[in-house]
Amino acid sequence: MDKMGTEENIDQKGTEEKKGQKETGSGKKSRGIDETDEWNAADFEYNMILAEDMMPLFRAPLTGQERIDRLKEILDGCPEYYPILFELGKRHIMEGDDGTGRDHLDRGFEVVKEYFPGEDQMEIYENVCDSLEERLRFQMALKYYDQFLKAAENDKNEEDRAKVHDYKSYCYACLGELDKAFECEKRAIELDDSNNKFYCNMGWVEMWRGNPEEAKPYLEKSLELDGKDETAQGNYKLCNQMIRSKDMKSWEDYLLRPVDWDALEKLEEDEDFEKYNVQARQYNHDRMEAFQYHLVWNTDYTPSRRYDILFSLGHIMDFIYKLVPNDYFFFHEVEYVESCFKRIMHKFIFKTGDIDDEIFNDVYTALLEFYSYLEEKKVASGFKELKEEMLDLKPELQEKMHRYNKIRHNDRYPEEAKEEIREELFEGDHEWPFL
Repeated sequence: MDKMGTEENIDQKGTEEKKGQKETGSGKKSRGIDETDEWNAADFEYNMILAEDMMPLFRAPLTGQERIDRLKEILDGCPEYYPILFELGKRHIMEGDDGTGRDHLDRGFEVVKEYFPGEDQMEIYENVCDSLEERLRFQMALKYYDQFLKAAENDKNEEDRAKVHDYKSYCYACLGELDKAFECEKRAIELDDSNNKFYCNMGWVEMWRGNPEEAKPYLEKSLELDGKDETAQGNYKLCNQMIRSKDMKSWEDYLLRPVDWDALEKLEEDEDFEKYNVQARQYNHDRMEAFQYHLVWNTDYTPSRRYDILFSLGHIMDFIYKLVPNDYFFFHEVEYVESCFKRIMHKFIFKTGDIDDEIFNDVYTALLEFYSYLEEKKVASGFKELKEEMLDLKPELQEKMHRYNKIRHNDRYPEEAKEEIREELFEGDHEWPFL
């Protein structure tokens, strides 16, 4: 789907002029809330924090609990300062506290609705919901999209409402509710039938539903409206590929398609290593995308836990990829990971300065979930052996992690002594740039 990127801060609007002002009993207009001393003070303090984020001068940017505490302190002086309400909402959700995060977001939208009716609310909703989707909080995003649609039901701006139905379609697709995704995209097209991206996205939904024949006319219409749209071009090509294929009947089938080794060998023979690398990365990207959908549909985990697993998987797979000297590591190669697992973890413990039991266990969970899924889908084999190897090594590796953490940043140990301990713990694996 064609979605906008997210910003670090959900909404950083500071001192935009209020479009409406309240009438006082005398008939005179009162000052807008954004013209009060409290608002201006909060706006100044918040913009100082944002400036330090971009160009730290006298201190490092505020992060973690220290940042949350400072934002709450500013908010105490002006509880209606909605940019901080939105950022606090995001940051609590990042920490897994969805309840508190939702409370802040709810209050932020209440303030915007009450005091800033002339604001570009579409932009605010987009920014908030993009951030939620990035954190796999699709249900929460759907709540706010519905809230926007309810507020805008009498609005003549059909383009904005069409966009929101398109965004809802994406959320439902990610949640595996494909019929609802279809209905939302259908509504988007009804409201704005000149937007090529809606037809492209409808084609994508139909491919997800296992209907490539039905997807094709939507993709053709998308290209008719904008023949230069690369996403539509790519989806149209894949749609035709799915129609011709006997085995590729859904979008998940495409993401988990077998590697075309003949084509890769031809690239190797032609010494087109750059294109080979691009192809390898595409296969890896698609395996990860398929796993993300599988993980979101897994009701055993909370949204916060799903995000942690996905983040940990991305981190460790990127780490392994960089350890392979020829850059041709395919993520589904279970046997390779199993054979190198001890050396991989030696290097990971050595390189990860903030590693603790939580990070260590998240890496374990992520790898086991990922390779269990790939074997279930018959994309990989050897999961049992990998699991046995990982579990056998876990006590030893955790003990090494704890021992190294004790001396990692301890200045009382000279570098020579630290290196001796590294040699003992990591068996020399830390010295080599590659596996």
